Amino acid sequence: MSTARRAVGVLLLAALAGTACGGSKNDASTTTVASSAETTAVPGADSTVAASGGAGDFGDLVGVCGPGSAKGATEQGVTDSQIVVGTISDPGNTVIPGLNQELFDAADAFVGWCNEAGGILGRKIVLNKRDAKLMEAGPRMVEACQSDFMLVGNGEALDDTTVKPRTSCGLAEIAAYTVSTRAGRAENSILAIVNSDYQSHLTGIYRQIQAKDPAVVPFFGELNSQLPALNTSGKRNAQAAVDLGFTQVYYEETPLAVDNWRTYAENIKKAGVQVLAMEDTPENTASLLKALGDVGYFPKYLVMEANHYNVKFVEEAGTALDQTTVLINTGQVPFELAGADYPATQQLIDLLQQYAKAEPKALAINAFSAWLLWAVAAKGCGDNLTRACVMGKASSTTNWTAGGLHAPETPGNGGGTDSACFLSLQATSKGFVVNSDFTNATKGLFNCDPKNVATVSGFTP
Repeated sequence: MSTARRAVGVLLLAALAGTACGGSKNDASTTTVASSAETTAVPGADSTVAASGGAGDFGDLVGVCGPGSAKGATEQGVTDSQIVVGTISDPGNTVIPGLNQELFDAADAFVGWCNEAGGILGRKIVLNKRDAKLMEAGPRMVEACQSDFMLVGNGEALDDTTVKPRTSCGLAEIAAYTVSTRAGRAENSILAIVNSDYQSHLTGIYRQIQAKDPAVVPFFGELNSQLPALNTSGKRNAQAAVDLGFTQVYYEETPLAVDNWRTYAENIKKAGVQVLAMEDTPENTASLLKALGDVGYFPKYLVMEANHYNVKFVEEAGTALDQTTVLINTGQVPFELAGADYPATQQLIDLLQQYAKAEPKALAINAFSAWLLWAVAAKGCGDNLTRACVMGKASSTTNWTAGGLHAPETPGNGGGTDSACFLSLQATSKGFVVNSDFTNATKGLFNCDPKNVATVSGFTP
């Protein structure tokens, strides 16, 4: 395999909103889970821990799943007794084996738990897990068109190829993430956690740095990637800083494969960058940090997207993280805070262990939030379980937190608006901690100032 091809695959990780690296490889293109009896629980797992209230309650959402008497073959995949639902991810690829396995893990956890609680008003969920393996997203979508009621919690790294077959067959989705603008704004597609294509996730952190340390505002830099899926986001993040009043003294784009990070480190030092935003993988950012150590210069702040909330970043960067302040934007309750104060996060961790034998990763929150949004909407449709009904109820939802897993969201597509709420996670050599100073929380954990969301100059709502 060529170095460039591998680099393209690796960089796809950084293009996925909220993503973390995948787990074990799964080569099965379709796996069906028809009932909780077919779900393997972790030996010794305590299901009473996973259910914080009633059997079908999740966090502060009451009765998401449970028994009932819903009837009617109202749509493809719907009968009196079951609902056939699909999800798509890319773990079986050979470029990055295990890529976004957490989408499948979240699906197994939700479906196993929901079916055990009674399903959706008594209808059990039949789950089709379709492995796109990066290059087979289109064919997997065609397969889904033949049998699935909807897609839920899915995400395809090369999702541009899925838009035509999905929209042509009328298949609706509540996705975990979208990558391309075309997929993000396609009809019958929404996200529980919006990834707006005309706003910057980093605006909130920029505003906090600007207020607390104005001396660094004249020295902003952006190290972007040439990969198209990352490049647009990088340009948007850079322009958002300029819109706020930062002076950009450095801008550079990295090729798909970088052999020597020292050149970039020297250029950052020469420009005197004090606030650096970077679009890349945790591993590549760690390489840059080591190169900065070699040249004896660190910007005062590194501002990163949520994909850097990843244990690999800490493992790879090590003590270099302690030479600067690395701030990571997120709207999720960090796994480190799971427990009595944040029971939904603890419940998700327990469900992933019980039904998928999986450790929690950031993108699992996106996927599980999508499943919960779908289930609440589907339950609300009752006997009238159609795609149009589910999408109508889901898209009209506001103040959505998935029972307490993340900051309030208004579900929508890529043309929607990001949440105004964020928190700053700081990466250190010992792990991740909430940086309270650069969060300045206004609502629970999060800073929810409306000024944290703004249209970036040159981008269209």
